Amino acid sequence: MSSLVVIGCADQTLGYELRSQLDEVGDIEIGYIAESTIEFSEAVLRLDPDVAILHDALGPHAPIDLLRDLSLRRPAMATLIVCSDTSSDVLVPLMEAGARGVLSHPLAFEEVRTRIKAAIDWASAMERMVRNTRDDSSTGGARIICFTGSKGGVGTSTIATHLALDVVREVPGHRVALLDLDLEKGDVSSLIDVRYRTSIADIAKISDDLSIRTVTDAVVPHESGVHLLLTPPSVQDVEYITPHAVRVILTFLRQAYDLVIVDGGSHVTPTQVAVVELADEVIITTTPDVLSLRGVRRTLDSWQDLGVRKPEMSRVLVNNSNKQNTIQADVVQRLAQAPVISIALPSLHRQLEAAVNSRDPLSVHDRSWWKALRAIGKEIALVQAPARKDIAAQAITDDITSRKGRRKAHQVRRHGRKSANSELGQLTIELVGLLPAIFLVAAFIWQIGLVGMTFMWASYAADAAARQASIGKAPGPAAEARVPSYFRDGMSVDPSSSAPTSGRVDVSVRVPVLAPGLLNSPWSVRIDRTVVVEP
Repeated sequence: MSSLVVIGCADQTLGYELRSQLDEVGDIEIGYIAESTIEFSEAVLRLDPDVAILHDALGPHAPIDLLRDLSLRRPAMATLIVCSDTSSDVLVPLMEAGARGVLSHPLAFEEVRTRIKAAIDWASAMERMVRNTRDDSSTGGARIICFTGSKGGVGTSTIATHLALDVVREVPGHRVALLDLDLEKGDVSSLIDVRYRTSIADIAKISDDLSIRTVTDAVVPHESGVHLLLTPPSVQDVEYITPHAVRVILTFLRQAYDLVIVDGGSHVTPTQVAVVELADEVIITTTPDVLSLRGVRRTLDSWQDLGVRKPEMSRVLVNNSNKQNTIQADVVQRLAQAPVISIALPSLHRQLEAAVNSRDPLSVHDRSWWKALRAIGKEIALVQAPARKDIAAQAITDDITSRKGRRKAHQVRRHGRKSANSELGQLTIELVGLLPAIFLVAAFIWQIGLVGMTFMWASYAADAAARQASIGKAPGPAAEARVPSYFRDGMSVDPSSSAPTSGRVDVSVRVPVLAPGLLNSPWSVRIDRTVVVEP
C-alpha cells in the first residue's frame, strides 16, 4: 500500500526535484504540492497524509507556527523539513515544534530515501497508537470555533459566551476556554461577571517563551466552569497582541482544553485573520437586514483576498430572526456567499437585555433560546471529542471493564450468544408470569362491582316489599319480581307471605361470584325497610 505525501514548497525547481526523488523511492503517492503555508495547512487537514514535507522558506507565515499547529491536529503525521541552513540554532526550534526529520538542501537521494522510510515507519506506529487511544472521528487537541460579526451589534459576543456556558453546563467534565479577541470593544467581560488582572496582552508580550503552564496560569477560571482569556483593559497594550502571538497562544490552548471558543470581533484585523486561519470552524454572525448581509460579503471577500479562508469553508449564523422580518432565511441563503446554518436564533431582546444588565447569561430562562443554541452546536459539531479524564482513574476503569468483559465472554461461551430473539422470549416469559397477578387484580375489581350491584338490587327489592306490606299484601312476590332472575336464587324476604307484624321488612340477597347466576357466595347483602301502613 502506497503512503500519501503532501509537499509544501514555493520553489518550483526544488518541488520538481523532490517529486523526482520520491518517485524513485517507490510506493509513495504525492497528494498535493502547496505553494503557501495556507495551502499546505488546508491540504494536510483535508488529505490527512502519512508524511508532510515542508520547505523552511515557505510563506507567508512562519513554518514553525504551522508545525506547532499541525503536530496537534495531526499527531500521527510525520513532518520533514527541507533546510538550507542545518545549524543547531535553526534546527532545534523546528524539532521542538514537531518536526520528525531534516532534509538538507541540496538534496541527496540516499538521505531522502532514508528519511522518508523512517518517517513512514514512525507514522504507521503512531497511527496505531492514536487509533487505540481515541475515536477515529476526533482530531488532535481541542476544536477551535471562531465567531465573528458581519458588523457591530449583531450579537457575536453574546452567542459565543452563551454557547461556552451551555457546553460547560450540559457536558460535565468538558474543559472550555473562551477567548475574547475583539481588541477594540471586547464585551465578554461585560456580559459575564468576572474580575481579572491578567489579559491576553500579558502573555502576548512573552509569546516567544510561552509554555502550556504559562498560558493556563493566565486564564481566568469563572465560577460557571468556563475559563476566560480576555482583552486588556488599556488600549495601549493592544499593540503587543500580534498574529504570531495569537498563533502561539492558540496552539497551547488547543493542548490544554477540549474546546476553545473565540470571539473574533467584527473587523478584519491581522489578529482576526490569524484566528480564522487556524480555526476548525468559522461562524459569521449576522442579522436579517441588508447592512449586515453586505458586511458578510465584505468579510468573506477580505478573507479570500488575503488567502486565509475560502467562502465555502465558513458558515453564516442568522440572529434576531422572526416571522415579521422582511428578509427571511431563503433570501439570506441566496445573498450569503457561504453556507447558512439551518437554525436561526430567535429575537429575544427583553430576556437578553435583562441578562446583559445583570451580567448573568444563565438568567435567560427562555427554553427556545437554549434549544436553538444546542441545535446550532450540534450542527457545527461543537462538542466532538470526549472530555479528558484522569489517567489513573481511567486506568482503573479500564481494568474493571476488561475484567467484566472477560467474565462476560466466558459466560457467552458457556451459554451461547444472546440475540434479539432470546431477549424477546425473555420478555414473553416475564409477561406470562405476570398474567396470574393481572387476572387476580381484575377479578377482585370485578367482584367489588358485583357486590355493589347486589346492594342496588337488594335495595330495590326491599322498597317493593315495603310498599306491598303497607297495603296489607304479601311482600315476597313483589320483592322477587323487582330483581332479575339470576338474583332470585338464594334470595329471602322476611316476612314473605303475609304482612309484617313488627313494621319492618328484611330482604337478603346472595352475592354472586364472577358472574350473576353462575355461582353464589356464602355472603349475602341484607337490606331492611320500615313499613308505613296507609290508613
